[in-house]
Amino acid sequence: MYAIYTSPGSGGFAAEAMLEAGKAEWRRRIISTANQQHRSAEYLKVNPAGQVPALELPDGQVMTESAAICIYLGDAHPETGLSPSLASPVRGPFLRWMLYMSSTVYPADLRVYYASRYTADPAGEDAVKARALEEMDASFALIDKALAGRRWLAGETMTAADIYLLMMCCWHPDENHIASHCHNLHALCERVKQDEFVKRSNDFHKLW
Repeated sequence: MYAIYTSPGSGGFAAEAMLEAGKAEWRRRIISTANQQHRSAEYLKVNPAGQVPALELPDGQVMTESAAICIYLGDAHPETGLSPSLASPVRGPFLRWMLYMSSTVYPADLRVYYASRYTADPAGEDAVKARALEEMDASFALIDKALAGRRWLAGETMTAADIYLLMMCCWHPDENHIASHCHNLHALCERVKQDEFVKRSNDFHKLW
């Protein structure tokens, strides 16, 4: 059985959607980031980085990093159809977008919400946040352009990349920005929201 350490509204959303889509048994272990439980000595034994999500595999090993978890679960459970196989021509684009989002969009989002972590000068927090928001918006504009004439980010069916992208969009501090500035991206998000396993993950995370 899988066990996922997660907190409402966190990067656990995409990983839990992947678990909801599969047939494997799993359970949720709630780590309240609001109550600093991710900094507790007990949780740091699970993930020394003090971050959620973390996925405990059936053999007891622990995986961290939400994008890696999503890719792993898609590969481990091909019945979900959410991770293109190694032989698929869209495996490359799938990995490209997963890593782009986790290495570019996600860090920009963190700087928007936790600007104090990225400067030693309290007076510089507003500037860190402003630049991070510019980077986030530029990334979404790039993705929106790539989606022109397409229903999904990689291939002809929904993948983990689309679920991950929905999560990124839901974290934008301006809830109307995607709908008003990125029409292709907004349409994709609305499609992803209709899947029942995505809805079940959102029942806990409440991203929308």
